[in-house]
Amino acid sequence: MSALKRNRQTSSLQSAYSDKSLQLMTQTPTHPFPINGVVFAWAMTSSGKNHEIPLFDIADALNDPELSVWLHLNLANSQVQRWLKNTPLIPDRVVEMIDEGVTRSRLERIEKLDDCLLMVMNDFHQEFGDKEGDSNLGTLWAILTPRLMISLRNNPLRTTDRLRSDLRDGLLNPCSAIELFHELIDLRAEYLRTLLMRLSETMDDLEEILLRGKELPEHEYLGRVRIQCSRLRRQFSPELIALNRLQKRLPYWFSDEDKYRLNDDLDLLSYLVQEISNLYDRAKVLQDEQAAHVAEFNARNLQVLSVMTVIFLPMTLITGIMGMNMEDLPGIKESFYIVMVLMAMAGAAVYLSLKMRKII
Repeated sequence: MSALKRNRQTSSLQSAYSDKSLQLMTQTPTHPFPINGVVFAWAMTSSGKNHEIPLFDIADALNDPELSVWLHLNLANSQVQRWLKNTPLIPDRVVEMIDEGVTRSRLERIEKLDDCLLMVMNDFHQEFGDKEGDSNLGTLWAILTPRLMISLRNNPLRTTDRLRSDLRDGLLNPCSAIELFHELIDLRAEYLRTLLMRLSETMDDLEEILLRGKELPEHEYLGRVRIQCSRLRRQFSPELIALNRLQKRLPYWFSDEDKYRLNDDLDLLSYLVQEISNLYDRAKVLQDEQAAHVAEFNARNLQVLSVMTVIFLPMTLITGIMGMNMEDLPGIKESFYIVMVLMAMAGAAVYLSLKMRKII
């Protein structure tokens, strides 16, 4: 009996050890945190004591319930892609939408899944060495939860780089992930507003040139401005619709202050989209006005050429007749000056006729 009992105890210990080993293997992540794919990591506390997270401490920070974390990742990195598919922090549907490139519909720029928000936003490319940059747009994926914001991009983007710089310099001091998201929206709106102000000043200069009438702006330049405004409107209008949809079904973890700030963001984006439409209409009006000026200029030149042709037509007729080699032509043996007088009289008669008809 004692031997049988010892065998049972040994068997139970082996089973327990096997179960514990299986549990540890299950808890061990299949893919470690992608250090190489991290662009930036920032930790936030409710007390406002924020700091940058060293790369090798990111995993511990994610497990700290006292911290809110921002992870800015390079989506082009294969390790980041594998981590997204295996991490329990993000719903599987969000990862699927990122893999699909969110190409289903432009209206589905914001998706609410459980406690997670997926936002697909447009951001301006970072042009190194150029403070002004340009208006080339890239895609920024933002995944937002109560304690975590993950931003993903394929190429360097201006807003996220500016946000990182302001955090390091102490210009911004958010206390939560949702507050950081509002700061991201505000910075992007600031860049868009700066771009629109520059385009508006350009349009003012072109209007002044056109009104003076001394010279005409280049038609191709106006076309580029119009195409640029059209592209901006096409990219940012769906975001306005998406924010309206989000405002009607906000997550439960949005506070009243978050709702007010989201409403302010919505009003600002509405104003900017309307400003884009106004600039597009101004560019179209300028193009039409320029086309009218060109048409008027060409009509005047054509009128001058037509008048000169009509005046010289009888002279050409007389010259042609008198140039025939026929002995019976009247006046062939008279003076050359008589023919010239006839040609001048014919030209003057045509000119007076056009003048009386107010053609010239």
